[in-house]
Amino acid sequence: MKIALDPAMLNARPVEAGLRSAAEAGYAYVELGNRDDFIPAFKAVCASPTDLARIRREAGASGVQIASVAVIQAWSSPDEDVRAQAVAWWRQGIAAAVELGCSRINSELSGDPNRPGECRAAFLRSIETLLPVLEREGIDVVAEPHPWDFVETTVDAVDLVRAIGSGRFRYLHCVPHTYYLGGTVADQVEYARGWFDHIHIADTYRPGRTIVNPPGLTTRVHQHFDIGHGELDWAEICGALRSVGFDGILTIQVFGWDEQAEQSFRLNRATAERLFAEADGTDDR
Repeated sequence: MKIALDPAMLNARPVEAGLRSAAEAGYAYVELGNRDDFIPAFKAVCASPTDLARIRREAGASGVQIASVAVIQAWSSPDEDVRAQAVAWWRQGIAAAVELGCSRINSELSGDPNRPGECRAAFLRSIETLLPVLEREGIDVVAEPHPWDFVETTVDAVDLVRAIGSGRFRYLHCVPHTYYLGGTVADQVEYARGWFDHIHIADTYRPGRTIVNPPGLTTRVHQHFDIGHGELDWAEICGALRSVGFDGILTIQVFGWDEQAEQSFRLNRATAERLFAEADGTDDR
């Protein structure tokens, strides 16, 4: 199992600072999420080929491998102009991953949970266009059902992956979204067995823990805390992953504690190594 870091809490600094900090915290792998100066969400790629080459060199010099980059676009929008633009920006994201020497993109299904049929049809048009590009470039995409996407549960997301039927498109299991994914952690992981090899790790509170005003808002409250600072049952999570023989990429993805980012990076790596040692059997950091 590869333990990677999403250094998002250092997004106020240059990308290279996140790479160096990951290496200093003991990581061998990084997952680069959306950044306004890199690959923004719902916008065009802004990093130039020169920028991408520099980031790739810095990763090598720091001793970390870029395991994944995030490309998040409105590829499920029922608005055809928005969807077409999203696909164009997706092509840019794929090209950026190639320039970085990265063969994996992580994404979200996006869309609108109030228009699931229209969003599904739009998404299928988008993925049909993009699959030949992914095949040609040798890029895999792993997508998570994010709270407030047109698909929000593991069952629906895995069924969508199965329907597409391409080895280039797989499910991403995001542990801090547990309370929105349907059923227990064991149910979720078992249903996704064979369809995922990438997870995001962070802790969270159950949604009912947070008071939202005014009453009746259709929010999707969730957090990405340090492991052990929320209400998730980590023994259950580790047991579920062991039961399906998980041996892929585990990305620590904690947000909101920028002032103690480096401390968080070290703490969560050590905790993840301890918790998941039995699932992996090796220390791949």
